Amino acid sequence: METKDWITLVSVIALIIGWFVNGYLNRKNEIAKKRFEYRMNALQSFLPVWFFIQKNSEPFADSSFLPLLEKSRSEFQLYGTDEEINLFEKFIKGIEQKNLDSANTALHKLVPLIRGNIRKELDI
Repeated sequence: METKDWITLVSVIALIIGWFVNGYLNRKNEIAKKRFEYRMNALQSFLPVWFFIQKNSEPFADSSFLPLLEKSRSEFQLYGTDEEINLFEKFIKGIEQKNLDSANTALHKLVPLIRGNIRKELDI
């Protein structure tokens, strides 16, 4: 083989490797974008629950609160971190048992955690 044949062969191999690496990195980027989108939806699903609690003195007695809570809970179960899921479940358990101290304790830990995670996800 001559030198020009080796150059062509190396160029083709570099091109093929570059094509595969580019495809792999593009796929990872698309997955990261989807993950970010789902995480943000999960974290933002808690905001209506939090605002409802702030506006109403007895949010648990209002029938429109339960659908907000159910949607947020399902989002957290699917896309939340272990810590978020555990705190959210403690919050719900406190509500179900009518133990407001337990619910408030979990809520006061959950709100800053969610706020911090939203800021971390947005890199701000």
